[in-house]
Amino acid sequence: MFHPARWHRLVPLAIAAAVVIGAGANVQATAPPDRKTQAYENAELIQLLRINTPTAADRQRLAGLDLDLAESAGPGYVDVVAYGNQDRRLLKLAGFSWSVIEDDLVGADQEREAADAAYAKAVRSRAILATLPSGRSAYRQLADYTNDLTALAQQYPTKVKPITLKNTSLEGRAVRGIEISRDVNVSSGKPVFVMMGLHHAREWPSGELTIEFAYDLLKNDGVVPRITNILDKARVVIVPVVNPDGFTLSRTLGYEMKRKNCRITNGQLPTPGQCAQSSNQSRGTDLNRNYAGFWGGPGASTSLTSETYRGPSAFSEPESRNIQSLLSGYQATTLITNHTYSNLVLRPPGYASAGKTPDETLYKSLGDQMAAQNGYSSQYSYQLYDTTGTTEDWSYYATGGLGFTFEVGASSFHPAFSNIPNYYFGSGSTAGKGNREAYLIAAESTINPARHSVITGTGPAGAVLRLKKSFNTKTWNGTNIPDVLNTTMTVPANGSYTYHANPSTRPIVVQQGGTEAWTLTCERPTGQVLETRQITVARGASVTANLTTCAANF
Repeated sequence: MFHPARWHRLVPLAIAAAVVIGAGANVQATAPPDRKTQAYENAELIQLLRINTPTAADRQRLAGLDLDLAESAGPGYVDVVAYGNQDRRLLKLAGFSWSVIEDDLVGADQEREAADAAYAKAVRSRAILATLPSGRSAYRQLADYTNDLTALAQQYPTKVKPITLKNTSLEGRAVRGIEISRDVNVSSGKPVFVMMGLHHAREWPSGELTIEFAYDLLKNDGVVPRITNILDKARVVIVPVVNPDGFTLSRTLGYEMKRKNCRITNGQLPTPGQCAQSSNQSRGTDLNRNYAGFWGGPGASTSLTSETYRGPSAFSEPESRNIQSLLSGYQATTLITNHTYSNLVLRPPGYASAGKTPDETLYKSLGDQMAAQNGYSSQYSYQLYDTTGTTEDWSYYATGGLGFTFEVGASSFHPAFSNIPNYYFGSGSTAGKGNREAYLIAAESTINPARHSVITGTGPAGAVLRLKKSFNTKTWNGTNIPDVLNTTMTVPANGSYTYHANPSTRPIVVQQGGTEAWTLTCERPTGQVLETRQITVARGASVTANLTTCAANF
């Protein structure tokens, strides 16, 4: 949300940046302001509206107007952020009616800041207890996330492994995370649970809940038996901030409604300060429309200033390529990507005409079980509205892991911080459960062999076992995007191994009645391949592969 005082401070900075950039600046930096910028500059009311959409056709028609659709919808409505009179006129001309959920988002955010300051003061004075696992009493900034991840790795060296994702962001920031497990530095073939936040910059609670779960696991390992069991049997990967550039702009540089990354011009890196300039703040790629799964279809815009701009091609952005690379290097049997808001647990597919997934019965069961803990609605993603190019549509159809989007909270992208403990631990009818319990259920599902595949056998101690598969993921228009899944484990000292993996046959191939195999190689630590097997294994099944040739030559 927007701060008028901060906006006026940014104007001279933008002018100064333009002088420094000089004649070589990208012309996009001086482009005419779009309707959002005009609304801010003209001090028009920026409102949260609940648009009446009684039919699916109405929802799709609304999506076609290229407005800022909040990730909130229910029976007969979709919420929209309206930037001034122009957006409201557009809605009226299109024949839509609405009710006002928040009549002044700028004022509401100023109230939130005051409430956050009062809450933090009350925690410091012990007037109230800080209840989050970390003891946090205020929203983090990017440096706080970095410091917390570093501190956890230092405090728990045998349980936490710091990771830095493959690509820096457009503005050169590292994207960091951690792995959590018993003997985390041992390559053990455990199944993996991945949780991430802040694909969308303004959705601050999504990062908070992600990192709080890391604190919870580590503080309660050896104290809470089910958490001890999870860390014994699974590897948990935490990436709290997928979009560090957008988050920095939203959290600290004054444009709190920033949703996307900092792509100003397709194919070009932004110059220093360019993303924060008023004429560019609405530009960027929606990272959650940039994945290859059905990329370029319904619910994704071709306009760079649209909040759902899909990018010029699938995986055009370093931030989405980071998650592609991350998931391609783990056997992630379960994934949760946290967002705000609307109290939903969403599962694929993202668009209605895709049809049910081959794993719908299992998918729905797990989604319903998690939603029963936080009081959310468990539903298909397209029941919110059609989307394509989303994280879990790609991850599920490419890897076979069960991926979900959590839309956290009822009515705000980043409400007062005092809501975060309630989101995490539940409140009212969900008190003592909440998203924490939902996450624990997801982690326990991760280690359930009935929900993934298992390869067991014997091999030489110290040998590297590699599961690999190369294929193309097709976008909406039929373009082939190369994907490679490539994971490894090391055979234990006793010579017997158990490799937890996703099914060898991708769901899209299952739908077509076909099968696929993993290529299993047994290698020396130097990379020399001593034996190769083709392994076909279904979800819930186990196969045995004794690597005798490898053992004889290791």
